[in-house]
Amino acid sequence: MRRCAFRLVAAILALLLPIGTALAGLSRTDLLVAARAIGFIEAMRAGPVKVGIVYLPDNAESEQQAHEIASLMDTGLRVGDRIFKPTLISLSQANNANVDLFFLTQGVGAQAAQLARISHVRKITCVTFDISQVRNGTCTMGVRTQPRIEGIVNRSAAQASGTGFAAVFRIMITEI
Repeated sequence: MRRCAFRLVAAILALLLPIGTALAGLSRTDLLVAARAIGFIEAMRAGPVKVGIVYLPDNAESEQQAHEIASLMDTGLRVGDRIFKPTLISLSQANNANVDLFFLTQGVGAQAAQLARISHVRKITCVTFDISQVRNGTCTMGVRTQPRIEGIVNRSAAQASGTGFAAVFRIMITEI
């Protein structure tokens, strides 16, 4: 029952999406589920949200996913009362990035610890599709849609980055 509401929202989103919106590894559904989850962050204001898509330029997997996310967001992904505006940011540029949210790509590995420090110091939430980065405390929240819809929040990373979530969201996710 904890994650039923989260799964229900994701299933409805999947039905409402146009066919053929998938790129190589991600689909529009993946991104919309993540965006809906981000909407439960208490301090996330309505309107434009500057999303820093953090990647490693010398890692093909990371760079490909960064471009997929940016392409799916296009010039602005509208979800509810927020418009997610993507900016590609190499990991080395993250400390000086003018963003409201970090979106960490897959393939960054242990080098992502640098982003965790930045996220904690600057109080910027980190979201990812790479659940291992949530489990190890690098990112606050991870979302995946396969094999089932799942939202995972790292409680320690959330506290360190100053991220709070709406109470209703807590019944839909797994906290670690």
